[in-house]
Amino acid sequence: MKYQGIKLEIKKAGINGEGIGFYQRKPVFVEGCFPGEVALCNIYDEGRHDRGELIKVLKRSKDRIKSPCPHFRKCGGCSLINLNYEKQLEIKKQLLQDALYKYAGYNKDIEDVVASTRIYHYRNKCNLPFVEHDGKLVNAIYKQGTNHPTIIEHCIIHDEKLEELRITILNILNKYRFRSYVHSKKQGMRQLVLRGFENEYQLVLITGNDIIDQNVIDELSKIKELVSIFQGVNIHKNPIRMMPDKLRLLYGKEKIAINNEDYKLHLSPKAFYQLNHFQATRIYKDVAKLITEKCDLLVEAYCGIGTISMYLADKAEKIIGIEIEERAIKDAKENAKLNGFNNMEFIADDASAAIRRIVKKKKIDVLIVDPPRTGLDDELLETLMRTKIKKIVYVSCNPATLAKNLAVLQNKYHIELIRPYDMFPDTSLVETVCLLYHQKKDFIFVPYEPKDAEYLKK
Repeated sequence: MKYQGIKLEIKKAGINGEGIGFYQRKPVFVEGCFPGEVALCNIYDEGRHDRGELIKVLKRSKDRIKSPCPHFRKCGGCSLINLNYEKQLEIKKQLLQDALYKYAGYNKDIEDVVASTRIYHYRNKCNLPFVEHDGKLVNAIYKQGTNHPTIIEHCIIHDEKLEELRITILNILNKYRFRSYVHSKKQGMRQLVLRGFENEYQLVLITGNDIIDQNVIDELSKIKELVSIFQGVNIHKNPIRMMPDKLRLLYGKEKIAINNEDYKLHLSPKAFYQLNHFQATRIYKDVAKLITEKCDLLVEAYCGIGTISMYLADKAEKIIGIEIEERAIKDAKENAKLNGFNNMEFIADDASAAIRRIVKKKKIDVLIVDPPRTGLDDELLETLMRTKIKKIVYVSCNPATLAKNLAVLQNKYHIELIRPYDMFPDTSLVETVCLLYHQKKDFIFVPYEPKDAEYLKK
């Protein structure tokens, strides 16, 4: 411990939703505090910045509210859940602005955060470890950066039907006296993965070398909404990924259906799909609106199961989707066929390598990129800087990596629009759509003018 009982004024929010104050000109990160508050805390030295352990909030923010979740302090997953929603949106915009200025020197105004239609019960998937409590199998969440499980009785951001099914599944597993995973025995229940939409849900039980009795499968299959059950075996001590490469179908369908108002999609257990599909649909529609003219060739990098491509089907003569995961590409091809799209091609490859091959033969008019949190890698950035793609739409889930990538891209591309979205209410995460135009020598940027502009009247 460095200092005890220090009174700290919280000036801003950190990327994980913690409060940031300054003591002796050094930033101090304090969990459980918000901008405008004064906190009494102990300060610990952690190198470039210090960590404050909250003792008491001396001055409370007017935007602080009572959390509807009893687990939020121990869980830590929803760091903003006890903050007024309008204030949450303000903080997310500020986090994005700070990242853009810090890493890209971008200090122009950005749009306000597009609010989510749901603040709670928006998450369509849970991925929770099994632990034992009072002799029973329960689900838990490991607080970020620790191996300490917090038992979750109910999660308020999960879809309500998802939570109902999770409890029913737990009750059945406990009826048959299943135990949590023990590595020395390489047996036991390790993780529950449950995903679904409306009335179709998909269960994956990740276990040790267990054989799940047919009676258990039969009882689980009686759950009306549970249309597929898989088992995945993972006996690695500290696996990088808990979901194993091979899954065994125990019951039902290989894939679940997503039937939204626009398109039909089929989803296998390992395929990525946005956790808040209400807000994701809004983003996809807005991305489509940014493509104002029909083009010859549109490419979507990191296309997953091809969802964004479906929304852009009428925007190009030809659409090519690129994704490194072969299983996702298989789903994408099936989804294109399912919806009757014959102008789409999906290839399993590295994005940079595939784009380099494509531009040798054809000119890419529009590129859509929706990378993971790590952002665009150096090879893809180098490729984009060498090509003359007219328009890039960058869909980001990480302000820091977006800003770092824009620091490079803005040397060749004009940033036309930056619009943040709240994909994960009650957390500090923010999704962003960024529109960029290539800065050709003969390119003249014409700013927007109202319809009654004088030159239009001539």
